[in-house]
Amino acid sequence: MNIRSKVHLYLTVSVLLISIVVNTSIYFLFYSITTNDKLHHIRVQSENIAAALKPVTNDKEIHDILNSRLPLNGMIRVVNEDSHAIITITENKQIIYNEPIFNHSQSVELKSINGIQYAVSSLPVIWYNGNIMMIEVTASLESAYESLKILKLVLTVALLIVLIPSFLAGRMLSNIMLKPINSMIETMEEIQRKSIFKKLELKSQSKDELYKLGSTFNKMMDILAQNFEKQQQFVSDASHELKTPLTVIESNASMLKRWGMKDQALLEESVDAIYSEAVRMQEMTKQMLMIAKQDGEWNLDLKKVDFISLGKETSILLKNAYGQHISVYSPFDKVIGNADRQKMKQLLFILLDNALKYSTSPIELNVGYEKDHVFFTVKDYGIGIPKEDIPHIFDRFYRVDKARNRKTGGTGLGLSIAKQIVDSHGGSIDVVSKEGEGTMFTVMLPSK
Repeated sequence: MNIRSKVHLYLTVSVLLISIVVNTSIYFLFYSITTNDKLHHIRVQSENIAAALKPVTNDKEIHDILNSRLPLNGMIRVVNEDSHAIITITENKQIIYNEPIFNHSQSVELKSINGIQYAVSSLPVIWYNGNIMMIEVTASLESAYESLKILKLVLTVALLIVLIPSFLAGRMLSNIMLKPINSMIETMEEIQRKSIFKKLELKSQSKDELYKLGSTFNKMMDILAQNFEKQQQFVSDASHELKTPLTVIESNASMLKRWGMKDQALLEESVDAIYSEAVRMQEMTKQMLMIAKQDGEWNLDLKKVDFISLGKETSILLKNAYGQHISVYSPFDKVIGNADRQKMKQLLFILLDNALKYSTSPIELNVGYEKDHVFFTVKDYGIGIPKEDIPHIFDRFYRVDKARNRKTGGTGLGLSIAKQIVDSHGGSIDVVSKEGEGTMFTVMLPSK
């Protein structure tokens, strides 16, 4: 059963059950009110008859009083202590077959005689001759129950009438609910069929759950489209970046094949070029594989890290490699934060390596606390970054100066990896740079 049928059936059955419960309650409420009212009325009537008979001392007056107070389709009789009716007044002969029973206490009850309901009131009285008698007043409830039958018919018809709009409302509600879902299904099928990214048309601004569902779907489509474009761009950029070293390798190998074996200088030059480009391709491939893996999931080993100790350790390694001085500054003995030590070491390598490549002056590494964050800055006094290039430096394969980066062996992936490392820790990385004066990278990480 589809959702449309389920909604339709659920709403119709719910309205039906609620209507049945309400109508049944109304019917039994009126039945109870009508019955209790009739019982109360017959009780009061029997008391009035007893009061009217109290001063009477002859049978003729008694008959006159009883005849004047006879209920419609009812009966009045006087019963002695032996349960014999000494006086019976009625126009309904069917009631007479009901055997009298003397009752020493006043009572009111319902009795069914020949399938008809009657209210019967019994009231013991002292007769004019001193004997104890019981006045029994019987009144038919047929007319009252006829009204209840009409009420039952009205409630039944009302129930059937209510079902019609509930049925139509169920169809309307299911259409309203399923319209965006059906639209989403059609859009998904079209995406699957045409391999495109298409969004839903959200005409209303109701801000209900169905609108939010469509809006969420559209946002998901935007994210998928962006990721697809990034993937396409990554493949395009990677192909472009690998094309140059492959061309260099191919051209040098071709020269070696033709003349390199006889020319020692050409042999050495070609081998050096091939080796250099092969190393660069290896590094680039390693970084691309790292990015591809880390785009899916970062498995961080979060532990307490002393950033001053880590900064000094990394600085010594790079100082030995480049021969340039790196100064580590901090007003604290230790700066502790929760982070993945290896990832932080990689981040420092990337930032310090960039600073050392483009600056001949000493590099400064500052470490400290700011509110509930750990921060460190890498500052150089090198060539700086042009203002128009700053927004793009964290993009993959982006180079500020392609010729300069070729010379220094950069791939354009280092800062992109650095940004991913910082993002995976829930931190932020900012850059301030001015051409000819230097560059400063600032990393902020949550201390907890």
